[in-house]
Amino acid sequence: MGIKCPICGAPMEADSCGYCGYVGKKEPEMTADANNIPAQQILQPVQMQAQTNFANPSLAGAGIMPGVSRKSKTVALLLCIFLGGLGAHKFYVGKIGMGIVYLCTVGLFGVGWLIDLILIISGNYQDEFGLPLRQ
Repeated sequence: MGIKCPICGAPMEADSCGYCGYVGKKEPEMTADANNIPAQQILQPVQMQAQTNFANPSLAGAGIMPGVSRKSKTVALLLCIFLGGLGAHKFYVGKIGMGIVYLCTVGLFGVGWLIDLILIISGNYQDEFGLPLRQ
């Protein structure tokens, strides 16, 4: 699966998180040297990366909180109530495979739809990254 973002917990692509915008550094490549000294350390001094501030106003203004999904619990609940048999709430939170299963089986014959409805109401429903939905 790869590296997870230290801010939101979503999988990171390359050295940045497409979910919250966090940009990290890649590990330096190793040389063929017997000492296994990274090539970047040989050529230049080590640079320290600034620590991420959780009280970052740019993240707060975007409605992004660490460890919480960008998907809304209210929207998921409404989709589940009105289009749950078609799997609309599954598609909304990014669970495309389960959305297709719900679409083909009418919400797992109503049982899966009912379970999802209870999970969303109780606040235990998660998005594709395993993050709880925001309020």
